[in-house]
Amino acid sequence: MPTSSNNEGDLIMGAAIGAVVGVVWFIKGFKELKTKRTIQDIPTSKINTGAVGTNVEIKGNILVEQDKMVTAPISGQQCAIYHIEIQKEMRRKNSTYWHTIDQFFSHEGFYVDDQSGATALVLVDGARINRDGKTQNFYVNSNNFDEMPDLLRKTLTANQTKLKKFKIKKTSWFYASKYRLLEWCFRPNEEVYVLGHAESGLRLQKIKKPKMKYFLQAKKDIQKNEKLAARFDANRDGKLDFNELERGAQILAQRLADKYSQKKLEELIPKTKLIFKKFKSHPFIISNCSEGELVQNMSTWSLIKIWGGPALTVACAIYLYIALSNLNFI
Repeated sequence: MPTSSNNEGDLIMGAAIGAVVGVVWFIKGFKELKTKRTIQDIPTSKINTGAVGTNVEIKGNILVEQDKMVTAPISGQQCAIYHIEIQKEMRRKNSTYWHTIDQFFSHEGFYVDDQSGATALVLVDGARINRDGKTQNFYVNSNNFDEMPDLLRKTLTANQTKLKKFKIKKTSWFYASKYRLLEWCFRPNEEVYVLGHAESGLRLQKIKKPKMKYFLQAKKDIQKNEKLAARFDANRDGKLDFNELERGAQILAQRLADKYSQKKLEELIPKTKLIFKKFKSHPFIISNCSEGELVQNMSTWSLIKIWGGPALTVACAIYLYIALSNLNFI
């Protein structure tokens, strides 16, 4: 008897959760539909004629220098930029599902060139990624983090500050959680579609101050390397004073932090007309799919959520009404 009561309680709880999920699906479906219509309504612009301060849609090729390529930590593929999504296995009474808990990119962003004479800077944080093709996946349990490939473990450790919920903290077998890591790579010169709120490129004239870790590393590199030390020895007295070392470390740290070399930035910054980044209530999408494929995908999922969400909510509500009536709660 207690077992039957427990099962009934689990079903009631599941129905209550299902009713809420149905409402969430319905809301997300309308957001998806709104984004789809935005894509259809906005014509693809050339970067040099894109309107600053509005939603802009562009298509161009990712710019990357050969010596600035990065190695994706799961596939080992050389790419312009990669995206890692971390999912945790969640359990219900009779099923499991994957829930995204964290994600990060290898760099803050990249430049796009559409041969219009101008370039755009895409700052990827908060972007929705729609890629054509399969992801590279890696599965790991929290009690076996030491079994991860060395490159993947080092990458996750280096990006720990970007991760809010995923920590590389080993647990016992009894409390182990299962994770799935998904990797998307963007190839050098790959054509990408970008839709988002565009700002002016004028703000790029201000070079961001590099992080302290780069500054300290640069100091060590200069002190250990005679050629670097000679390069920043402004008065040519054969040694670096405090100001010379500080200035050299600042310059070198900026280069360690940048995805693009100083020479490349000097070429790109004057040509940068648009900056894309996450902006509240505006869609922000990066995709290697064609616009038609993107619209079709969104159309399908929006219809599933708009119609499926209410159907799920109604079905769960009916079950709750009957179940609670039988228990004399209603």
